[in-house]
Amino acid sequence: MKLARFYSEGELSSIQISNEEEAVSEIKNLFFGEQLEEEQIMLEIYAQNKGLISDVDELRLDFDRIFSKKQLVKKGFLSAKKLVDSSNYNQDFSIQTILSIKSEQTYLNANFRGFMILLPRHKWLAKETEPMLFAKLKNDNFYWVNADQSKSQPNSLHKFWNWIQKKISFKTSSK
Repeated sequence: MKLARFYSEGELSSIQISNEEEAVSEIKNLFFGEQLEEEQIMLEIYAQNKGLISDVDELRLDFDRIFSKKQLVKKGFLSAKKLVDSSNYNQDFSIQTILSIKSEQTYLNANFRGFMILLPRHKWLAKETEPMLFAKLKNDNFYWVNADQSKSQPNSLHKFWNWIQKKISFKTSSK
C-alpha cells in the first residue's frame, strides 16, 4: 500500500507501508506531530514574554490586523483595557484560536512570539469572550492573531446608550 501526498502540506511525500501495524504507526506519528505543534503554540502563549519578536515577513500579513503599540494603548484606554502579557490570562483560549494561529504560521512559514492581550482593567468589565491576542512584530508593532474568534461586543456604556436611544424613540414614536 502506498500513500501519496497527505493533508499536512508536504511533510509526507510518500510512505511505503507493508502491513497494518506500520500504517497505524505512521498515522499516530502524523497526529503526534500535529498535536506537538499545537502544544508548542499554547506554551508560547502562556509563557512569559522575554522580548521575543515574531519571525515573519510583515509584507505578507493582513495590513488591517497590524497595530502599533501606541494604537493598542489608545484602544485599551478608550475601552478600559490594558495591554498585558498573555501569560496573565487565567482562562483558556479556544481551540479555534490555536488552530488559526497554527494554520497562519504554516501558511506564512513563520513563528509567532511575544504574545500580548488586551485585558479588562477591572473584573466586572470582563466579558465571556476571549481577549484580543497579539503577536509582537518588529518596530513595536503587533499582529492580531485571533481576529476571527474575537467578536467585538459593545461595552456597558454602549449598551446603556442604545437603551436610552430606544426608549426615546419609543416615547416619541408613540405620540
